[in-house]
Amino acid sequence: MPDPSADERPLPGRQREARSNDAAVLAAAREVLSAQGHDASMAEIARHAGVGVASIYRRYPTKEALVEALRVTGVSAAAALAHEVAGSMPDGAGAAPDGHADDGADTGAAPAGAVASFLARQITGAPGPILQPPGRGAPISSELGAASEELHAGLRRLVARDRADGLVPEGFTAADVMQLLLHLRPALPYPRAHADALHLRYLDLAMRGLAEQARDGVVLDDGPHWDEWMGSWHD
Repeated sequence: MPDPSADERPLPGRQREARSNDAAVLAAAREVLSAQGHDASMAEIARHAGVGVASIYRRYPTKEALVEALRVTGVSAAAALAHEVAGSMPDGAGAAPDGHADDGADTGAAPAGAVASFLARQITGAPGPILQPPGRGAPISSELGAASEELHAGLRRLVARDRADGLVPEGFTAADVMQLLLHLRPALPYPRAHADALHLRYLDLAMRGLAEQARDGVVLDDGPHWDEWMGSWHD
């Protein structure tokens, strides 16, 4: 029977170094690819990571394999965050005492809610946007597919909570959350803190608009399906 404490044991020196190098490579790859696009070279990524390019190729034989690893880690982290937020929000967290949505009009605060909390934390806490390929690529991997399904499930929980609290209108979907994030967090040529402040400003405006539509009983036309967020990346 496996020892449950095995995962907590300190890693041998070479394994610690390998894991540290891999984290540095992934961080450098996200930074370089976000700034320069998919034409960025593996040599440039290696330079930013402070490792030899050969060490990257030993772990990731192609640039697409490296990009796929970034997608999997990004989607997995977003899925974990979505479930964390969904599990931490008390019932009625976004609703006023009279049962109507609290859009912050009286206090000047941003609307409370599960979707807003997820988006704000994704904007300020994630190391970078989830990278998308420039066009259709290889069939989606089982690992990325599993991470995508976990994210979808978490976001559906968030949307259902906000719909019940009157913070998003009928027709707002889990895929809308990720498309909104894509539009709210473009790469900006500013320091991270300033860019985050701008992203949060527009998140506030977007969530106020959604809350107003929910309050007015607006039913949105059919929004994007989940496969338009993840599945359409691949043939």
